[in-house]
Amino acid sequence: MLEEKIGKGRRRIIIDAEINRNTILNVLTKAWGIHCLNVTDMKYLINYYKGSQDIEKRTTTYTSGINEKVTLNYAYSSVRDIIGYTFGKPAQLIQRKVKNRKDMEKIADILEYENSALADHETATLTAITGVGYLCTLPTEEVLADYMPDIPVKINSLDNLTTFCVQSPKMGNPIILSCTYYSYNNKTYFLCFTDTEIYKIECDGKFSLNSNAKIIEYDINPIGLNPITMVQNNQFLMGDFEVAISVLNALNLIASDSVNDVENVIQSLLVIINAELNKENAEKVKENRILELVGEIGSNVDAKFIYQQLDSLGIQNLREYFEEAYKTIIGIPDRKTRGGGGGDTGDAVKLRDGWADIEIVARIKESYFKVAKKKQLAVIINILQRLNYISDKIKLVDLDIKFSRNKNDNLQTKAQSYSTIISTKTIAPEDALEMADMTTDVTEVITRGETYWNKKQENQNQNLINNKGADSQQGDNNNEDKNAQKNNLVSNEPNKGSDDKTVKVRENL
Repeated sequence: MLEEKIGKGRRRIIIDAEINRNTILNVLTKAWGIHCLNVTDMKYLINYYKGSQDIEKRTTTYTSGINEKVTLNYAYSSVRDIIGYTFGKPAQLIQRKVKNRKDMEKIADILEYENSALADHETATLTAITGVGYLCTLPTEEVLADYMPDIPVKINSLDNLTTFCVQSPKMGNPIILSCTYYSYNNKTYFLCFTDTEIYKIECDGKFSLNSNAKIIEYDINPIGLNPITMVQNNQFLMGDFEVAISVLNALNLIASDSVNDVENVIQSLLVIINAELNKENAEKVKENRILELVGEIGSNVDAKFIYQQLDSLGIQNLREYFEEAYKTIIGIPDRKTRGGGGGDTGDAVKLRDGWADIEIVARIKESYFKVAKKKQLAVIINILQRLNYISDKIKLVDLDIKFSRNKNDNLQTKAQSYSTIISTKTIAPEDALEMADMTTDVTEVITRGETYWNKKQENQNQNLINNKGADSQQGDNNNEDKNAQKNNLVSNEPNKGSDDKTVKVRENL
């Protein structure tokens, strides 16, 4: 049975209250009603994404009995394409200061070991479908048991059907309470977190909250921060395809009616003129699909099928119109070639086929996701510093998060742009790399480049010094050889006494 959607966009749970042991049950009760309304909408959107769409509720007509239900699941493909384009590569942890490199590498190793990219992808998918998602970051069980493991942090993506956050009405709507729950043995258990406290609440009934709810556990939050982070898809908490559901329903209706048209032709009504079939002949016609008619002499016997076909050209144009409208609304590329030729440049193709639109969608989406990732990163840093796993000097402001996409696209054009910018001698290399969009980690690339070229220059200088030393040594050796040759010539001269010629020769030598 399909769920009925109530409204567009999820409702924020905003309650003005101070959370403590005396007020938490009251706050939880107020939040529960709004959360249940959101769950109804989210179930509808998730089922729609999975293929259970409104066309399935269409009833059969009494005239023909034909009722084909065709689902063109553009909701699934659009979410897949947008998430794959935006989060196809893991988020990168970028250092703002090189001195924190070792600590940053430790955090990056933890994120990689805990498959943070997979948790991000799952959360981003749920967020794209329903408008909101949740990440959870906690110390491992070994840390809580006073044992220091190699990886002291665990990261999970939470089910947004069983998780919600309560926000304050104050400026910025900070989260004052987060809650995730599960059902077991006909009881529902709520785990509630604030920045300072942890509550476990038990309630009778399956996935319900009523007056029987009671606090069964209470503890101080050892992290000092709320471990559950809410991820927003946009300011209205709407899913990606939610704004175009009516267009999707129209596409399903057109596709279903087109198939109905084919069925009408196949099952068209056979009309016999000036003849009558008995029951036996009628059965033969149904079985063999052959009809033989014999009428009275002189009568005009005829048989024909009656059917009405839809205008195929008009239907095709209407379907293409809705498909193009949907892709424009959602912001995904068009697979069809709308003109152009072999001389198209990469940028022209991107603008023409809608790739610039999906880039805009990705940038907006990653802006909201980055806010959540920074809050998650603050929790990770807090946990690791409390365990003396990293230095206390590193701060959240020292790190940044970047989402890398296809930086190799139009690489030749980017390289030419970078070379042109650098040649002006007015722009720093960091800014030139940023303008050319050649990398997401500008600081790291510049640092590694400086290290490489400095080392290469040192090696060249050392080789030059070594070559000069070798040349000097070779020169000394040559001089020694010349002196030795002179001495040999002198020693080999015959002794003619001290006549003037002999003295002159020796002097010349």
